[in-house]
Amino acid sequence: MSSSPLRPELARIADELSRTRGASMLLDAEMNLVWVSEELRKLFGYPSDEQLGMGKNVVEAYMTGEWASKITLESQMSTFVHDFPKLMYSMPGGKEQLKEIFSRSMSKWCYGPEIAPDPEVQESVVEQLFADLEPEEPPPFYTSVFEFVQGDLPPAKIVEFCISLTDEKGKTIGGVIMYDPALPASVLNLVARGDEEMFGRMARLAEPGRRKAAVLFADLQASAALSRRLPSAAYFKLIRAITTAMDDVVVAHKGIVGKHAGDGGSAFFLSEDLDSDSKAVRAAIEAARAITVAAQTAAKEVGEETGLVESADTVVNVAVHWGGGLYMGQLVTGGRLEVTALGDHVNECARIQEAACDGEVLGSKALIEHLSAEDAEALGIDPDGVVYRVVAELPGVSEKAKNDAGSIPVTVLNKSS
Repeated sequence: MSSSPLRPELARIADELSRTRGASMLLDAEMNLVWVSEELRKLFGYPSDEQLGMGKNVVEAYMTGEWASKITLESQMSTFVHDFPKLMYSMPGGKEQLKEIFSRSMSKWCYGPEIAPDPEVQESVVEQLFADLEPEEPPPFYTSVFEFVQGDLPPAKIVEFCISLTDEKGKTIGGVIMYDPALPASVLNLVARGDEEMFGRMARLAEPGRRKAAVLFADLQASAALSRRLPSAAYFKLIRAITTAMDDVVVAHKGIVGKHAGDGGSAFFLSEDLDSDSKAVRAAIEAARAITVAAQTAAKEVGEETGLVESADTVVNVAVHWGGGLYMGQLVTGGRLEVTALGDHVNECARIQEAACDGEVLGSKALIEHLSAEDAEALGIDPDGVVYRVVAELPGVSEKAKNDAGSIPVTVLNKSS
């Protein structure tokens, strides 16, 4: 996107970059920021052109706009030393122009006052930085690496690709800067196998906050007995097949896959993703019903392959519950990326699921009463005719389920209710 028309050559390049759906930007011949891709704007939370520094020299834009707060101080200093000589060469005023821009921008730089709150000290920092830097003709293509910061998530290493643009006569008309994760292609290949739309839903949860969602928990019944009876390789194959089938159902119903624990899993269907509370509830119930079928289909396929498993032995019990104020966000560590939710309703749903048996789908009264008449009819549910039982009254319910969710009214949803 650009706030003003681009010259035709740059406009064509912007169109090509847009089609890649990557994080990128364009500079003009004077090294001014003139275009930023939609994905990069989205990554930054859609700041205004002014906040991005559109039309300003790229260094001034970096230091006074949204950019500086998204990159660690160490990365910025390293990038300055690496890139400034090349920028000096490309700018009409050379070193002195860049030095003046940097000095003028330092008071607005988010790290400036932190490093040197006194203006005289700031000027000293400028002198020290530029003392050993001299213009250097940039190659047509070069790279650098920095650490990107998003909220309170761990920094992510990003590769910056800088490409010089020239016209048919060899005259510089600008530059392209593209950003990609600093990951090997073999690792990125694993990420690319995930569902793009679900990853998009996860990305919107970068900033933790309260959300309304239907919660789903599913678990394989009598898994301990199955584990003891089957060879480890066959049991692993079975769990992988069932887990994959359950996740596929969640994704198909616009949910977000939550934590996996052994032979069970969880999912969330956000009102904001499904356009309403009722649609979120409907999606969760449809997914819950489909999971019981998909799990048995997956088990049947494993059984046909190994001759060791019967689909009747692999029963998945599911529960769905309503969470009107779940605190949700991404959980990112060096070993995992997932969405997690906190709140009593998450724990309650897990306990309701423990009370389900023999392939039941149990739904709470709080969940069902969020259905509109249209969605209830589509599900074959009559909210005004449902008969509920509290969890504590269900056969074989554990003491933990009684303590945590014993008073919650639930009903079986596998068939029309």
